[in-house]
Amino acid sequence: MIHDEAIESKDACQEETGVPARVQEKQSRDWFPLLTDRMTSESASLFVENLRRGAKARSEWMCGVELELFGYDLRSDYARINPAQVERVLAGFAANSNDLVYEENILIEVDAGQMNRLTVEPGGQVEFSGAPQRDLKDVERELRRYLARLHEISEGDYLAFLAVGFDPVRKLEEQRWFPKGRYEVMRPYLAKRGARAWDMMTRTCATQVSLDYGSTEDLAKKFLLGNRLAPIVTAIFANSPFEDESVSGYKSTRAAAWLETDSDRTGISSPALDDHFSPEAFVAYALDVPMIFAQREGRYLDAPVGMKFGDFLAEGCDTVEPVFGDWADHLTTLFTEARLKQHIELRSADCGNLAHTLALQALWKGLFYDADSLDEALRLAPKLNAEKMRELQEQVARYALAARVEEVEVLSLAKEVVRLSRCGLERIAPSETSYLDVLHEQVIEDELCPADILLRNWDGAWHGSMERVLEYLRIA
Repeated sequence: MIHDEAIESKDACQEETGVPARVQEKQSRDWFPLLTDRMTSESASLFVENLRRGAKARSEWMCGVELELFGYDLRSDYARINPAQVERVLAGFAANSNDLVYEENILIEVDAGQMNRLTVEPGGQVEFSGAPQRDLKDVERELRRYLARLHEISEGDYLAFLAVGFDPVRKLEEQRWFPKGRYEVMRPYLAKRGARAWDMMTRTCATQVSLDYGSTEDLAKKFLLGNRLAPIVTAIFANSPFEDESVSGYKSTRAAAWLETDSDRTGISSPALDDHFSPEAFVAYALDVPMIFAQREGRYLDAPVGMKFGDFLAEGCDTVEPVFGDWADHLTTLFTEARLKQHIELRSADCGNLAHTLALQALWKGLFYDADSLDEALRLAPKLNAEKMRELQEQVARYALAARVEEVEVLSLAKEVVRLSRCGLERIAPSETSYLDVLHEQVIEDELCPADILLRNWDGAWHGSMERVLEYLRIA
């Protein structure tokens, strides 16, 4: 371990430099590389230390939300909005020109105020990334403010935005790719790494939660739970039973598309299948994942494409020398169900309406931020090998709460998870338990996910009308 090595060499350091060892130790702890600093095959310890430095005191734990939405042009029979329309939507959130971020004259990001921001996904999906908040009422306030402004823009430009996990109407060949440099490099690479990679890029939308950890042990528990419980959360929030204007045969078509996308970097993070998770194990896994690009001066280079990150560190690539920023970029190309940076991103849920978006925040907060609920949830979470976990994910994509693999009954486990989360919130934030009411009603009482409600209406009062589906799913 780094710390042990520093202790063993204290006397030698003082003799060689004349600087007291305790001062040198503090300087070593305080120093950390800049994004532009060179990295080598000896740098893995820095990547581990970077994760350890993400730990925060409990009083500083926050909740972050990301919400992806599909935009459609009502004047063109629900065609997906084109890049120019996406740019106009983004610009509508800027208070002044300083809030706009461009890439070669293409508007790709905007500061939406209050430290919130808007970005664009490959198919022109608009993503809201909320500033971390301590209380869910503040998450709700910022989401409502965002959706109210998005509604104003939509009304003025005859647009509609849907909260759903998979594009229910437009085929893959009808998608309008957004011309962002990152996606221009990712598109050809991922096309060779999964039959539905382009569906994933252009026809899926998710709701995500970002939460903090307090120690290496706490990180391990939360990362294990975030991955192992992912199929259960996918089932609870499954909200994408349509594709190409018809029933797809899945309750989460989004999850089905992800299962056929680059197995190197998707699904359950492989270190989470082992009880002995550590930051070192995660770094070793990430070093073994192939790169998609390197970024230099705002340009995305495909020179290292396909190289394992560890090989890139050891050998470099043409004229591209590894720097610390490459590691930060590499972590953003790992699309596992729970993703680790200096916080944990939970990525299992289909996009849903405001109530479900807030319920997702509350569910994970109650499980992660109360110690008793965290331990009990980890005890209950499926502990399967890679093959059986994949089978569970496949069953969940198709059947959601009705899925079952061996001893894992998804519905009964989902009910326990909702109850555990409520117990956790009652201990740490009792005023926030009401955000789980929608899950109590749908999962515990009615034994339904959002897709079940959509399909029931499709077969019933809506008489197979896609127009009614779109009306129901519209959020702005």
